[in-house]
Amino acid sequence: MSIVERDLTYLVPETDLSTLPPRAAIRSFTLVSGPKTHFPGFKWTLEFFFPQAYRILLTGPERPRPPHDNVNAPSPYLFTILSFDKQKCHAVFAFPSPTTSGLGSVSGIAPNEKLELHVWWAYQLFTEVWQTSPSTGGTDAKPVLRDLQARSYALTEFGVIRHWMLDRSRLHLGLGEKAAPIDLTGRSFTMHATDAALYDAYRTDPLYKHTPFLISTPKATDGKEMGLTYGIFHATNSVATWDVGGEIDYPSGGWSKKFVQHWGGLEEWVMVGRGVEGVVKTFAEMAGKPKLVGRDWLGYLGSTMLLADDENAQHLLEGWPELCEKYNVPCSAMHLSSGFTVDEKTGSRWVFYLNKKRYPNFKGMVEVFHKAGMKIVPNVKPYMLHTHPSYNLVKDGDGLFYDPITKGPSKQNLWSSGMAESGDGSWADFSAPATREWWARGVQGLIDLGVDGMWDDNNEFFTRDDGLLCKNEFDHSREAGLDGKIPTGLMGRVMGTELMNKVSHDVLQAAAPERRPYVLTRSGNPATFKYACSTWSGDNATSWREMRGSQHIQLNSALSLMQSTGADVGGFGGDTPTPELFVRWVQLGVTHSRFCIHSAPSDTRGQPKLNVPWMYPDLLPIIRAQIKWRYCILPFLNNLMWRSHLHAEPSNAPLFYGPFATDPTLYTGNILNGFDAWLGVGQLLIAPQVFEGGLTHRVYFPMESRNDDSWYFDLHAPFGKHKAGTWSTVATPIEHGGLFARQGAVIPVGKDHVTLTAVGGPARTHTDGVRAVLKSEGGQVSYDDWRGVMIFPGDNESTGWGEWIEDDGISADPSTCVVRVAYQVPREEDGEIQVDVTAKYKDSFVPLWMGSIHVLLPVGEKRTVTGAVGKPCGDKMAWVVEVKLDGMVE
Repeated sequence: MSIVERDLTYLVPETDLSTLPPRAAIRSFTLVSGPKTHFPGFKWTLEFFFPQAYRILLTGPERPRPPHDNVNAPSPYLFTILSFDKQKCHAVFAFPSPTTSGLGSVSGIAPNEKLELHVWWAYQLFTEVWQTSPSTGGTDAKPVLRDLQARSYALTEFGVIRHWMLDRSRLHLGLGEKAAPIDLTGRSFTMHATDAALYDAYRTDPLYKHTPFLISTPKATDGKEMGLTYGIFHATNSVATWDVGGEIDYPSGGWSKKFVQHWGGLEEWVMVGRGVEGVVKTFAEMAGKPKLVGRDWLGYLGSTMLLADDENAQHLLEGWPELCEKYNVPCSAMHLSSGFTVDEKTGSRWVFYLNKKRYPNFKGMVEVFHKAGMKIVPNVKPYMLHTHPSYNLVKDGDGLFYDPITKGPSKQNLWSSGMAESGDGSWADFSAPATREWWARGVQGLIDLGVDGMWDDNNEFFTRDDGLLCKNEFDHSREAGLDGKIPTGLMGRVMGTELMNKVSHDVLQAAAPERRPYVLTRSGNPATFKYACSTWSGDNATSWREMRGSQHIQLNSALSLMQSTGADVGGFGGDTPTPELFVRWVQLGVTHSRFCIHSAPSDTRGQPKLNVPWMYPDLLPIIRAQIKWRYCILPFLNNLMWRSHLHAEPSNAPLFYGPFATDPTLYTGNILNGFDAWLGVGQLLIAPQVFEGGLTHRVYFPMESRNDDSWYFDLHAPFGKHKAGTWSTVATPIEHGGLFARQGAVIPVGKDHVTLTAVGGPARTHTDGVRAVLKSEGGQVSYDDWRGVMIFPGDNESTGWGEWIEDDGISADPSTCVVRVAYQVPREEDGEIQVDVTAKYKDSFVPLWMGSIHVLLPVGEKRTVTGAVGKPCGDKMAWVVEVKLDGMVE
C-alpha cells in the first residue's frame, strides 16, 4: 500500500492582526501559503459559528471545500483577539461568550468558564484549546484539545490528514454506527458505508453509516473536577479513516489520533461542552435535530422476507392481521420486503416493478392492513439491473454514474434475487435530475396503491471506484457545492443515500402534506436524517454475541443523532434463534426506540426462517406480555421522541449520559463493557439479560452526585428498592430482564394494544381513505381514551414533578398538549400524597382521555393520594385525579 503524507508547512497570516487595537473582535482568521512553503495556494480559515464551536476550512489546489449538506451553518460570531505575536507566530483567541446567544446554553458550559484557542504557525501549523478561569488570571488553565505539534496538518494524494494528541484515559464515542464495545479508544474505523450483511457486531468495519463525528470525554474520578468534553466533526462525505489511538508515532509525540480524508479539502468542526450531553446537543444545532417519528411507528413493527417472497405472498400477508388477532399480539405496521418487485420470469428484483402473480391486488392487500390499524411500508432499492424495464430511460437521461474508462454508465454486480445472488447493473445517480424524476414517479406509484411510507434499503451506494463521475445537478440549495461533473470520491458516495431519502420524503410530503412522512433508511450521513426519521443496524446475524453487541451499536448511534433506531430482533441472517435467545432479544428490543422483528427467508441450512412472536407457542405468553408492555408505555415513548426532536435527547443512552456523568463507577470496565442503559435518561434503567442460561444480573444504580440518595424501584417481583450508588444482584427469570424506575420518574402509560388518538382525520383514516376498524366494530384497535401515570415518590417530605407531550402522533404540524404532574410527599409514613395534574394546550388538540388520569404508585406503597378515588388497575390500585386546564402553550 502506497503512503502519501506531505506536511503542510510555512503558512503565514493573510492579514497582520497586530495592527488592531487590544481585544479587537474579528469574524475570521486566515493563514495562507507563505513564500517558504512547498505547497502554494492553500488557505486555512478559522471561524466561530456557535459560542462553543468553531470551524476550520483548509482548501487549496485540487482540494476544494467538500461538497455536502451535513451542517446548517448560521452567520459567524465575532470573537476576540487576546494576543497576536507576529514574531513568535502565535495568536490566542477567546471563544465567543455563551451569553451572547441561547445556543450557548446547550453546551452546558457556564458563562464564567472561559475557553481560548491558541494557534502557532512558525513551521508546522498547530492549535490548542484551553479552559481558563478569569478569577485566577489564567494560572489554572487546563488543556482540552491539542494538535500533535510535529504532525498536525498534512496532504495525501487527493485529500488531507489531521493528527491530535491522544489521552488514552479518556472515553471516545460516536462515529455513528460502529462495532462494539461503546468505547472506541485504541481502534481504527473506516468512514464509509457498505452492505455488511451478517456482520460481526464486535469486529466488522465499516457498517452501514457514514458519520465522522467523534466525541472525547474524560472519565470521572473521585475527588477530581471533571474536565470538558469535545467533539470533532468532519463534514465531508468522502471515504475517510478515523484512527483513535490504534497506532503510535513515538518521534512525533507518541499516542495520537488521526483522521485521513481521501478526497478534497478539510472542513472540520470542533465543539466543546460540559459532558457528552453538551457536545451531542451542540452537534444537533449544527446538523439538525432528529425528525419527529410518528406514533404508529413506535409499536411492534412486523417484517419478514419469507412471506413477501412466497409465490402466494398476498394471500399469506393478508392473513397477518388475523394471526395477530388470533395470538393476541398487537402490531402497528408491516415492512414489506422486496419480493413484490420480483420479475415473474427471471426472478430478478426490479425496484418499483409489481409482481402481479404474487400480488394480484396490491391495493386490496394494503386495505386489509389499514382496516386492522396497521401501516404498510414497502422496500425500495436505488440500483437497476440491466434488465430493468426503466434502465434505458434512466441511462438516456444521464441518470447513472459515468465511467470515464468505458465511456458509459458504470456497471457492477448487484444483488438481484435470492440470498447472495447477483447480476449486472448500475447504481442510480441521484445528483441527476432524470434519476430523481424516475424515483419520484416510482414512489408516487406506490403511494397511489395506498402505502404509508418508504423503506429505503440497500442504499450504501458502494460504487467501488472513486473515479466514477456524478452529474452534480441539484434542484435545492446545499451548504457547499461545486460545478460540473465531479468524481464520486470527492462528492462522496453517501450523497446518493441522502438524496434518495430526500426524494422519498418530498414525494410523501407532497402527496399528504397534513401527515408526517415516514422514511426508514438503512444507510445515511448526517444530512440523510433531515429526511429519514428512522433507521436500523442492518442485516445482523443470529447469536447471543450479536445481540449483546447490538446494544453498544444502538448507544453510539444515538449519541450520533440516530435516535430512532434498533436491531432486527431475533437476528436477520444465520440460524433460527433458540427459544431462549428469541425471548431475551424481544425483551431487549422492546426497550429500543425502534422495535422490529425481522428475518431472512432461510437459515444457514437453507431451511425457511420466520421470526414471529408466536414461533414458540410455549413462550408466546412471555413474548406477548413484553410487546403489550411496549404498547402500555407508548405515551412515554412518544414523549421521548418529542424530547429527541426538540432537544436531541437520546431515548436510549449510556448510563454516564447527562446528569450522571460525574459518577466514577459508570466508567469502570464492568459498566462500559456491560449492557445496561437508560430508556429516558434518569427515568427507566434497563438491565437486560443477554447471556444464555442467565437467571440473575448484577446491577449498579447510577448517582447524579456523591450525595445522591435516590431510590430505584424494581418493577418486577419482589418489587424491592435500591439506593443510588449501590450494587445488587437481581433475578432475571425467563419472563423478564431487569427494569427499574428512578425516584422522581414520571411515566405516562396507556392501553396495551394499538389505539387511535382521534375519532377522525389522519389518526383514523389512511391516505387511501380506509378507516381503521374499532374493536367495538369487530376490528383490532380502540380509542386512546385512557391514561395512567406511574410516579415514584421519594421518602417523607419530598417533592417531585414531570411532564410529557401528547399529540395525535401523525400530523405534520401537530397541535400538542403538555401534561404536568407535581406531587408532594407528607411527613407521615401513613399520610396522603398530594398530586396535581395540569394540562396546557397548543391550538386545538385535546387528548381523548382528557378529564381525569389514573395515578399509579409503586407496588407496596401504603400512602394514598389526597382527594382521589381508588380503582383497581390490574394487580395495582389506581388513584383517579382530575386534570386541570392551565392555559395555552406559548
